[in-house]
Amino acid sequence: MYLFSYFKEEQESLFLALSEDGYTWRELNDGSAVYSSSIGTGQIRDPFIWEDGQGAFHLIWTDGWRSRSIGYARSTDLVHWEDEKLIPVMEHLPETQNTWAPEIFFDTVAGSYRIVWSSTVGVGPRNHRIWSATTTDFKTFTEAKLFLDPGYNVIDANVTDIGDHYVMFFKDERGANEKGTEFKAIRLCYLTKQDGDRPEVEQISHLITPALTEGPTLYAVERDGSKEWILLVDGFQEQYYGAYRSRDLEKWESIGDEMRLPRGARHGSVIRLRTSVANLE
Repeated sequence: MYLFSYFKEEQESLFLALSEDGYTWRELNDGSAVYSSSIGTGQIRDPFIWEDGQGAFHLIWTDGWRSRSIGYARSTDLVHWEDEKLIPVMEHLPETQNTWAPEIFFDTVAGSYRIVWSSTVGVGPRNHRIWSATTTDFKTFTEAKLFLDPGYNVIDANVTDIGDHYVMFFKDERGANEKGTEFKAIRLCYLTKQDGDRPEVEQISHLITPALTEGPTLYAVERDGSKEWILLVDGFQEQYYGAYRSRDLEKWESIGDEMRLPRGARHGSVIRLRTSVANLE
């Protein structure tokens, strides 16, 4: 079973949908929000859920456009949420303009959860890089360090463990939010597994989605005995969700006509659930 977490522009809260095959999605709670924030700005944008091995779900999100913290809450059933708090990941750098689109992956070398997000540090126009911090318990966190700096403006990192390496999708944030812009689309790269907070970056790809797409999320499905990689992206200006499929992470085909996603979804993330959550069925 797959879980899609997202927000809506008209209601910046947590929404959830389920899918058995990764293609056809059913909204939970009759399409209404399942959780709203009462901390920070009160906004939940770009929600990301990580399921740990002990049956807990860890939710993190963007706390508004200018916050230097990210939101956090915990649940064991995806219905009741507790431990709500702001994680002050960039408060020690007062020139930080924003902290956007946090996501979690398990760093096998560090033996801890690594949170990655986008921030601009300094005055002037926003010029983001990807930052990270680690935790073993979501109570204490290491000091934020640069994670990815390709030399240009990047946001929306999504990291997946593929064995010997991680694959990371991100948005090339250069260009303008208008049709015909040269960038504002998704690339991928491979990250080495090594000690330290700054992995080596290998093979940054060409742009693999059309301009004016962001918020990539990657997951794998099994169909007809073979593995497929599915990439979802938010067509943020034209208000659509794009879907792409690959068998090798190199050649991609558009499959938007095969995907049935909730209407109005914005910048979501997909995980494959480890165990069944009975109250959601």
